[in-house]
Amino acid sequence: MRYFQAKVAENRVLGGGYFVLRLAGCASLSAAKPGQFVMIRGAWGRDPLLPRAFSLLSVAPAAGTADVLAKTVGRGTALLERSLPGAEVDVLGPLGTSFPTPDPECVDLLVAGGVGLPPLYMQGELAAAQKLAARSELVYGGRGAPDLVLLREMENMGLALHLTTEDGSVGMKGLVTRALEARLDTHRGKRVRVMGCGPNAMLWAVARLAREREIPCFISLEEQMACGIGVCLGCAIPARSRPYRYVCSNGPVFDAADVLDVNPKSPATGPLPPPPECPA
Repeated sequence: MRYFQAKVAENRVLGGGYFVLRLAGCASLSAAKPGQFVMIRGAWGRDPLLPRAFSLLSVAPAAGTADVLAKTVGRGTALLERSLPGAEVDVLGPLGTSFPTPDPECVDLLVAGGVGLPPLYMQGELAAAQKLAARSELVYGGRGAPDLVLLREMENMGLALHLTTEDGSVGMKGLVTRALEARLDTHRGKRVRVMGCGPNAMLWAVARLAREREIPCFISLEEQMACGIGVCLGCAIPARSRPYRYVCSNGPVFDAADVLDVNPKSPATGPLPPPPECPA
């Protein structure tokens, strides 16, 4: 983990509010793993004050660059979307935990929802680099066609894509969990792992499917955070292994069994412990 300054090398607009920032001067991120994230803040003055957290989409150690995928949803991402090549940004990273490494003995079902694609895209890149792309499948869902991005790049990796949209404009009509159930049926009897990133409601549904079938499941959770290093305590969630865990430092990737049906958003199944106290 290091705090450093980078420059925007490219700002690629994908449509639907999605864009990819390629940052130069990111040699410090060369060892980053799928699931880890960075805190980014542009030179935009006092408003907004806090940096924004983004999962890494890709890193290129030889070039010293890193890519992040974002969708414009608020003031911070709107400012980043308007960044021009040469613009300076402050970066803290790499932060957090990562997904398990590809395993030639397992089939990995990578489940992405909307802007939750980046860590699973990076996981697919890693699998392809290890010549294990055939052991990974991406189950990718969104509200409509504009929410499914970078499809050609993932096809070029050799990943099998299983697409869903709520409006039926691309792939199977319905929620991503419908396609996941179909892939789990296809791979019944094999060693399978599920890895997911997307809206938390989607992740709880994915985790329950995996639990019902006694399949290992790892999910990357999203919570509001101000620091990214476990100091502000803004991203605390209840867990089974201890009263609270922090999405930024203990996560964002968790074994789903540790947080499913404990987090009040999943929902909770019993009384929760008192919230953590701020350090003196």
